[in-house]
Amino acid sequence: MNSKNSPAPGRLTHPVDPRTVARWAARYARSRTISFLVQWVLVVFMVAAIGVAAGLTSSAYEQGNFGIFTLSIALMAVVFLAMAWFSLSQWGAELVWTITLWWYGEEGYAEAAGRQPIPGWLTALGGGLVAYHLAGAMLVSFGLLRLQWLQPFSALYMTPYLCALIVRQRLGWWAWLWPALYGIHALALLWGAPLRFPPPWRLLDLIVPVFGYGLLAILAGHLYSRYALYKLKQLTRSVAADLESAEDADQEADSPPSENAP
Repeated sequence: MNSKNSPAPGRLTHPVDPRTVARWAARYARSRTISFLVQWVLVVFMVAAIGVAAGLTSSAYEQGNFGIFTLSIALMAVVFLAMAWFSLSQWGAELVWTITLWWYGEEGYAEAAGRQPIPGWLTALGGGLVAYHLAGAMLVSFGLLRLQWLQPFSALYMTPYLCALIVRQRLGWWAWLWPALYGIHALALLWGAPLRFPPPWRLLDLIVPVFGYGLLAILAGHLYSRYALYKLKQLTRSVAADLESAEDADQEADSPPSENAP
C-alpha cells in the first residue's frame, strides 16, 4: 500500500520553475568572456604600442633626434591603421567568432536574449578610441600633455566607450568592473593618490590599469560563468531525474496486476 505522502503517478517530486532555468541560462550566456578577452587584448596592444611610441617621440623631441622622432610617428600611424582595419574588417569579426567557438566547443553555442550586432556608430567609436589615444600620444610627443596624465586622459574616452559596449552586448555584472575601476583609478590620480610608478616607468601608469582591470573583469566573468553553468546543470539534472521517476510511476500504475498476487 502506498503512503499518503507518496507523489501521485506522473507528478514531479521536486518541480523546478522554468523561469529559474532561464535565469541561470541567461547569466551563463552573459558571462562567456572570450569575445571580451579578444577586445581586451586589442585594447592592451593598442595602448601599449601607442604609449611606447609616445615615450619615444617625447624623448626624441626633447633631444632633437629627428630620425627617432619620425620613426615613432610612423609607428603610431601603423598601429592606428592596423587597429582600424581589424575593427572594421570582416576578417576581424570572423576571427573573434572562430576563437569563441573553439574555446566553448564542448559547451555549445549560447547567447543572451536581446543581444544585437554591434551597430555602425559603436564601431566608429571604437575607431575613435584609437584616434583619441593617438592624439594623446601626439600631445605627449610635443610636450603638451605630460606622460603621467595619460591615464586620466585615456579614461575620459575609454570609460564611457566600454560602458556603451557593455550595454549594447548585454554583458553581465562582471564587465562593469573594467570601466568602473579604470575611471576610479583616473580620479584617484587626479586627486593625488600615490598610484604612480617611478619616473623611468611612467608608461606603466597607463598600461597596468588597462591590463590589470580588464583582466580582473574577465577572470571574474569566467569564474561566474563556471558557477552559472554548474547551477544550470544541477537544475536540468534534477528535472531529468524527476521525469524519469514520473515515467516509472506511470508505467507501474498502467501495468495490470499479477495473476499470482494474493
